Amino acid sequence: MSNKSLPKLTSAQVMQLYDELLANADRLLTAALTLLNAGNIGLAGSLAILGLEESGKAIAIHNRRVEIAQEPEGSDFVNEKLSSLWRAHSAKLKLVHEFLVNERYWFSTEPPDPVENQAWLGEIAEWSKRHNILKQNGFYVDVDSQQGIVTPTDITDEITLGQIIKHVHQIGWQLRLGEHIVAREQEMFNDLLSMSKDSEAICPPLHNDEYRFKLRTPGTNPFADLGKPGYEAQARELGLLAEDIGLTDPDEDD
Repeated sequence: MSNKSLPKLTSAQVMQLYDELLANADRLLTAALTLLNAGNIGLAGSLAILGLEESGKAIAIHNRRVEIAQEPEGSDFVNEKLSSLWRAHSAKLKLVHEFLVNERYWFSTEPPDPVENQAWLGEIAEWSKRHNILKQNGFYVDVDSQQGIVTPTDITDEITLGQIIKHVHQIGWQLRLGEHIVAREQEMFNDLLSMSKDSEAICPPLHNDEYRFKLRTPGTNPFADLGKPGYEAQARELGLLAEDIGLTDPDEDD
């Protein structure tokens, strides 16, 4: 399916697609971690890279929802950039690489360190090429002119794979944080526009409301989506935070 161009998508389809991509990425990465712990490094690596590609699609959907707010009303959500990425394994891996290096929606006690992130991820072109090859090697027995017979059991890059899975789990969590951050920024932008009748000449208003991010209605439960597909990473991280502060349920009152 990934070799086909994306059709036009309604706003409802975009939201469902985004959730399902994050849910599937989490399933693949969880399975990869299970296999890694069982010593099956080759197959674990292949599943992890498939999880990376699904994460790359989710990041692309997120980025497109940010962009479309600045485009003319009625713009198609699926543009050439998004459609091309959908077909390109290396483009999806590069997008994940950039997201992990820059950590746009960082949430921790220490600031992000792009230099350190870049060090363990490696250069972008080499990283993408290497992991796409590893994905194939983890599934198939093949013949190499220099190495001879190559099997999935020959892959022993356990440390690198463990680092990848450890870091990639944060993508779903950071994207959910990013939704709120972007929605907040856009609401503030709208508020500024409404205060000045001449502002449109300098900065046009936001468009395509059905696709862009929105803040929750005040008074609604901020944890209402936990347990739904696509919120696995968020639920996991909130669970860890709850444990750190002595809570067992994120819905508990302070």
